[in-house]
Amino acid sequence: MIFYIYGTDAYLCQEKLEEIKRGFVEKKDKTGLNIIHLPAEGFSPDNFIQETLTVPFLSEKKLIIVSGLCVNHKAEQKKIREEILDFLKQREDKLENNLLFVDVFEEDKKIPQKDRLFNFLAKQKYAWQLSALRNNQMGDWLKKYCAKHQIPIAPGAITKLITLVGNDLLQLENELKKLKAYKNGETVNAEDIKNLVKAKYDNDIFRLTDALASKNKNLSLKLLSDQLNSGNEPLSLLGSINWQFKALLKIKSWLENNPRATATSISTATGLHSFVVSKNLPAVKKFSLAGLVDIQNQLLRIESRLKSGAKNPELLFDIFIAKNC
Repeated sequence: MIFYIYGTDAYLCQEKLEEIKRGFVEKKDKTGLNIIHLPAEGFSPDNFIQETLTVPFLSEKKLIIVSGLCVNHKAEQKKIREEILDFLKQREDKLENNLLFVDVFEEDKKIPQKDRLFNFLAKQKYAWQLSALRNNQMGDWLKKYCAKHQIPIAPGAITKLITLVGNDLLQLENELKKLKAYKNGETVNAEDIKNLVKAKYDNDIFRLTDALASKNKNLSLKLLSDQLNSGNEPLSLLGSINWQFKALLKIKSWLENNPRATATSISTATGLHSFVVSKNLPAVKKFSLAGLVDIQNQLLRIESRLKSGAKNPELLFDIFIAKNC
């Protein structure tokens, strides 16, 4: 049997993965010794085929989990995917073990709709697409989570929490665990959220965007320097900046085809919180679509340099500011 979990929400994909693993252990393999993980990094088709065809150890079946195979679009990965696809098509009705493929994509447009392996997996009977929740779905998710984990929470606190964190379910879970421990059975209210929850975005990052949009080099350099001097790690700071410019790119892309769109309609279409859309609308008008795409590419290059051990992160940020101001 072949299972496929894919989408853009890492939390929901991981939640579904754990659900399938629990079911497999309960029904097929009490020891859990026959759950095999094969990540895309270092993936070997020969190893996969061997694991798929060999009998399990003291169990009825194996569960072989392959993660990230359709995410990487490099040429050598395409050859591997074609090899796996050929094998699956030949053996689809003869598989003795269970195969579970998992792919978490950065955003919807990165889902490879024309990839042959992806299309084969997505058409399986047991395939789940799990994308980020929209704003109108977040309240229901939070209420269910709080009920399940016995966290009393006021309606105003739910609204405040969504405003600060958005639809990042992993951060929401972490914040709710922290609030539960702090309140110790008492109802979480909006004031608790204000005092204890760190926003997904902060005003300094919004100010930096505005400064860049206005070509204010001195203010941009000061805001970045303040962030680094306050102890913000370069990769963490880069992540915040990257998140902000991704939001700008989503808004700009929608406005290109819908110039009269309101903040509410943009929020509904993009999945961004209405607060984020409203806050960014003045700045987004000062960027071109091509300019925002170029900035995204610049940020990717900075990320690569930082992860490769760049010795002077502040210089990378200074060059970024100089180039865009």
